[in-house]
Amino acid sequence: MPGVEEQDLRTFAAYEPDLLRGRQLRLSAELAAEVAEVDRLVRAFNDAAPTSPHLESLARFLLRSEAVASSRIEGVVASARAIAHLELMLATKAGDDQRTHRGISDSAREVVNNVLALRRAVTALSETEAVTVDDINGLQAALMVETEQDESSGFLRTVQNWVGGNAYGPHGAEYVPPTPEAVGPLMDDLAAFISEDHPLPLVQAALVHAQFETIHPYHDGNGRTGRALIHTALARQGLAVGHVLPISMSLLAHAREYIAGLNAFRYVGEPDSSAAAVGVDAWIRVFLAATRDAVAEARRFTDELSQMRRAWYAKLAHYREGQGLRGQPRKGAAVVRLMEQLPGVPIVTARATQSLLGISFVSASNALEELAGAGVVQVKEVERGTRAYLATDVLDLINGAERRLTYTKWDLPELDAWV
Repeated sequence: MPGVEEQDLRTFAAYEPDLLRGRQLRLSAELAAEVAEVDRLVRAFNDAAPTSPHLESLARFLLRSEAVASSRIEGVVASARAIAHLELMLATKAGDDQRTHRGISDSAREVVNNVLALRRAVTALSETEAVTVDDINGLQAALMVETEQDESSGFLRTVQNWVGGNAYGPHGAEYVPPTPEAVGPLMDDLAAFISEDHPLPLVQAALVHAQFETIHPYHDGNGRTGRALIHTALARQGLAVGHVLPISMSLLAHAREYIAGLNAFRYVGEPDSSAAAVGVDAWIRVFLAATRDAVAEARRFTDELSQMRRAWYAKLAHYREGQGLRGQPRKGAAVVRLMEQLPGVPIVTARATQSLLGISFVSASNALEELAGAGVVQVKEVERGTRAYLATDVLDLINGAERRLTYTKWDLPELDAWV
């Protein structure tokens, strides 16, 4: 996003949205019914979500899928394998050694940052008594760790930015966000609004996201931060229990509608005007459609992961019987516990497994070798001779979902400039 000091600009028209707090929304009966229906679908998925340990691995899988899609919207693309590899390195502290970064792309780093920031959005920010602007600044800073924007991250912008046009000024831009002087008060209002109890959690989340993207308070990472705040809002209202919905996947799959909805939200008129009602209505409909699709995709993921587990158990039983062992290992065995965790951690080492399951290194190694023998995981040598074990079925599922649902960067090259 280009930015220059305001005194260097000629006269331009910056858009300043209405405040969120205290605002009276007038939803049509049709839209109110749609809000209630999508709310019911989300809660039904929450109620039907698998119990531990399946929920933990499903939650990790959904969170990674959401972070990948949210990053892709801004043109940050990395393979599922590269992302899982870097997560493994960081989990085992190998990521602290710069020598282990060979072959790890900047894009993978940014996506993993998004995974960590999204986790923070649905834990720390959802549990605090009130969300502050500093909390949101910290969320954006987490996205920028070890990127070109690292040093300037975590602070509200002090210069004007714009979307479209050219790098020399906002004249001819497609959208000019609020002036730097207006950003602070608008963010104070947004933080207070997301902290409030709201009778319609989906509407609250929709308004939080559109308002944040309209403010565009940072030099970079606005889209990813704004989409993370969707999940903060839902989690605070109890509508995302232990997991996130892959809403960004749907927004990316329907990118033109996403842009059109955000544009509609930027109406011209008083808060109680017909223009405001039409604009807000249009955006909420886009958001509800994305959420409805996200629930369907989460259900699909749940079913596909269940099928994958059944296939793994069949492979393991066949392998064990060939080794002269009882087909099904005892309940609670390390190999069973590890297999249940693989959807959330599709690349592991013996050390990582030892930490993940709280077992000895020998037990971890034995469990991994048994799964490798059964064909559940594949063995790959990574840095310094360490053996990594890859659940390629999980990686293929993530990649397949992306291909099924999302545009590529080439399909909609202007999207990352808008959000």
